[in-house]
Amino acid sequence: MRFARAQALFGALALLLCLCAASPAAAAEPARVVLVRPSAADPSISEALIRIRGELVADGFDVELLDSHSASTPLPAMDDAGQLAGSAALIGLFLAPDGQSAELWVVDPLTHKTLVRRIDTRGEAQEHIAEVLAVRAVELLRASLLELLMSSRRPAAPAAAPPPPREVSPQVPPRAARPPDPPRRSMWGVELGGGLLVSPGGVGPALLPVARLRFAPLGPIEGRLSFAGLGTAPRVAGPQGSATVQQRFGLVELAALPWPELRLRPRFSAGLGALHVAVDGEASWPYRGVRSAQWAFAADAGAGVELGIMRRLDVVAEVHALVAHPYPVVRFVETEAARGARPALLGSLSLVGWL
Repeated sequence: MRFARAQALFGALALLLCLCAASPAAAAEPARVVLVRPSAADPSISEALIRIRGELVADGFDVELLDSHSASTPLPAMDDAGQLAGSAALIGLFLAPDGQSAELWVVDPLTHKTLVRRIDTRGEAQEHIAEVLAVRAVELLRASLLELLMSSRRPAAPAAAPPPPREVSPQVPPRAARPPDPPRRSMWGVELGGGLLVSPGGVGPALLPVARLRFAPLGPIEGRLSFAGLGTAPRVAGPQGSATVQQRFGLVELAALPWPELRLRPRFSAGLGALHVAVDGEASWPYRGVRSAQWAFAADAGAGVELGIMRRLDVVAEVHALVAHPYPVVRFVETEAARGARPALLGSLSLVGWL
């Protein structure tokens, strides 16, 4: 890892030297670089900038660490630093509000072109965040400075033409746009877990395996196919005998995540589907037990929370209320012994793996 880090740093320094050499003043004095530290910077950002500064100073660069007191967001902080830095190259490092990523900003003082690169730190241990930011920032600097160098060597605009406006690299959103979306691994996810189904109408609790297929084309909106069943069969007892009740259901759901950028985020869902109930009766003489099954329309509403524990793995806990029509009823002769899904309550705990 030290070799890769050194190789990336040397490449970045060489490109930075070439970029600064494009200016006539660079031949007479050391190349000057300004590292911008945002106001109220996270300790990991400050430590990462100090590491980068130490490497640059050791290689003969004139490095200044500038504190921006006007703002902690990238655009105002870099504009504020540009007014003080003069012709020096600007490099800024900014941590996202959720702490799961950072942005590396590089500004060419000659062309005023701005490049923004994103560094994903999700899943990294807190004590290693500063080291990860420093190493990945140096790796990204090599590619960013090469792009700026090639841009600075293009033919200059005619003298009568106005100075070129500031540009933003097409790989990133405009500088005044919203913060970047949280890192989403894929649009498809598979969810497996278990749940406890309870019907207050007399059918006992049942443990059911739960399987879901997720489709997430948008950050705050998800579609989901859900199935629960093939679990335990509670027994209902009556004066003429007893019966076991097997329950299973499938749903098509739409879920909303109002704050998808949070690591612990609430979720709300609603769905429609079908409930299947099979009853196997055992009767005392002179009665005869029968086996019957019934399909019913089902409507569901749920709420829960999910916690991102790894880049491609989440833990989800949910509570659902399920209503069926017509609702299933267990009878012994003419006596109603139990009814289900008016409503039925399902509590589930599951793992989501993003493909």
